[in-house]
Amino acid sequence: MAPKEKDDRLQSEAETKKGGIASALDLSEGTLRESELLRSVIDGYPIPAFVIGRDHKVIYWNRALEELSGIKAENVIGTRQHWRAFYESKRPCMADLLVAEAKEGIEKWYEGKCRKSNLIEDAYEATDFFPYLGEKGRWLRFTSSALRDTTGEPIGAIETLEDITERKVAEEALRDSEQKLHSLIEGSPIPAFVIGNDHRVLFWNRALEELSGIRAGDIVGTNKHWRAFYDHDRPCMADLLVDGAQDRIPQWYEGKFVKSSLIGDAYEATDFFPALGKDGRWLRFTAALIRNLQGKVIGALETLEDVTDRKRAEESLQKAYDGLEIRVQERTRELSESSRALQAEVMERQQKEKDLKDREKELKIKSERLEEMNTALKVLLEQRDQDRKELEENILGNVKELIQPYIENLRKSPLNDSQVSHLEVVESNLNNIISPFLRSLKSKYLNLTPRETQVATLIKEGKTSKDISELLNMSLAAVEFHRSNIRRKIGLRNKKANLRSHLSSFL
Repeated sequence: MAPKEKDDRLQSEAETKKGGIASALDLSEGTLRESELLRSVIDGYPIPAFVIGRDHKVIYWNRALEELSGIKAENVIGTRQHWRAFYESKRPCMADLLVAEAKEGIEKWYEGKCRKSNLIEDAYEATDFFPYLGEKGRWLRFTSSALRDTTGEPIGAIETLEDITERKVAEEALRDSEQKLHSLIEGSPIPAFVIGNDHRVLFWNRALEELSGIRAGDIVGTNKHWRAFYDHDRPCMADLLVDGAQDRIPQWYEGKFVKSSLIGDAYEATDFFPALGKDGRWLRFTAALIRNLQGKVIGALETLEDVTDRKRAEESLQKAYDGLEIRVQERTRELSESSRALQAEVMERQQKEKDLKDREKELKIKSERLEEMNTALKVLLEQRDQDRKELEENILGNVKELIQPYIENLRKSPLNDSQVSHLEVVESNLNNIISPFLRSLKSKYLNLTPRETQVATLIKEGKTSKDISELLNMSLAAVEFHRSNIRRKIGLRNKKANLRSHLSSFL
């Protein structure tokens, strides 16, 4: 067999045994284990991805790409059919072009849709719509990078794909919405402008261009919209709404504005603008907040209506009336304003009454809950006291029934002096356990050591230092050391108070 045929056969067997990894990427037997690890990493990668070798045959096709494309790995690995996942007819994928080092082909097949990666050499990024992917097509953002051996020769390419269909649809919907809004405002016969939260002009329609004499190109993107209405820098009503400064509206439009009865975040006003036009203009204007879907303020819209002719006609008509008619009209206007103020006051009072009722209801609920909690706590405390009493009774009963009879029997049996002394100590300590002395002593002087507690107990029983030394099997000097510590810890150091009397007072 010729050497080349033998190599081909061995290569085929390696592809079959190792999934085509070693042959496609020219890996040695020493790196097969690393290749299997790489296979596991790519297969478990949550982003769809595939790898091809220098022969353009698929080496890897991970599970995420199976879900995206509907093509199982076993149906495509070892073939050059990876294009079927993305296109209706055969054509190169970006990975194919990188393997072939045909970078000019990338611009041909992905013109206007791709760019060279800023992070990885020999890598390209692109975004495109794939109409044959899925039921209605998919938008994919995909990146492909060449794979090279240690000598720099291309041995394959990897391509990763990200499904951005939902984001694209949302972006298209947003652009469509913005375009509709722009067309609506731009084509409106009513002069209008829109500002953002930063007070910069976003829209300035043609009607307002005609009214103000200022072109949209000269004002959009700036915060100089005041120039259309005033001869100095001052806020428009839209600016006050964006800043949430509704309380400052009377400062700038006192007696000229009203809150809109139709839109909650809108105000209406009529004013004369001497800097507008040749002889000034009367404008009736409305400003309203613009909110996004989450209710957050993102800007304000202000519309303006030129009512100069109507105002001048009204002024001419008013001059024809006599003083009485003028006074009647003024009185009517005052009554109308008072009526609106009264209505607002009534609404405010009704709201306060409603708030008060809601508060009373809330307090009642909290009171009921508090009563329930108090009742539950009382039951728990009573149960705790009962449990404590039962525990004390059980301890006392067990001592009397299970221990004291044996002590009595020992007392009646023949004992030597040492045994009698030890028995007395046992009985004394047992009594101390069931008496309040030790509990009182430990609760008030928690810093006594166990040995100091033993010595204090024997002192309280009237034992001398010598007795304690024999009973506890310690030196007399050790007993005196503990006596000194006990006096210090209970506050009797350098005092003439009797230690036994002081300890007995805890009974």
